[in-house]
Amino acid sequence: MKRDEQLGGLLLTVIIGIVIILLIIFFKMKGGVLGFIIGVIATMALIYWVIEIKRILKEQKAPTLWEREWFYDLIEEEENVTFVAKVPGPAHEVKVKVVRGVLEVRGGEGFLKRIRVPKNVVLEDNKYVNGILQVRLRKTERLRQQEPSGN
Repeated sequence: MKRDEQLGGLLLTVIIGIVIILLIIFFKMKGGVLGFIIGVIATMALIYWVIEIKRILKEQKAPTLWEREWFYDLIEEEENVTFVAKVPGPAHEVKVKVVRGVLEVRGGEGFLKRIRVPKNVVLEDNKYVNGILQVRLRKTERLRQQEPSGN
């Protein structure tokens, strides 16, 4: 069960307990029909607010760190391109592939990111150590011939 659902269930239980206590207090203090009417109104108002709080909790699901910000470095050299990023593990869930100029990185917690890389690169190798992914891409011959010389 998710944390938001647990929090919503706990909140609902607490509010129901408060409603019951309020009904008893109103009924004892005011007595008769007036106390009952006030208790019913209070109960309806609390049920309304419980529903609203549950709706807000569902709508405001906080994004994980990986969904909010993801920092990476793409280092382009003459013959290679190196990609370095922090990726959630475990290591056996971290997968990398290159398709038509897009590097796809998968990791734990349903993590999936796509990054544009130069076209005509092939995956040379990748390492995943202590949450850091390092991918080495090799430029193909055709790409290197198209690059202007450094003069």
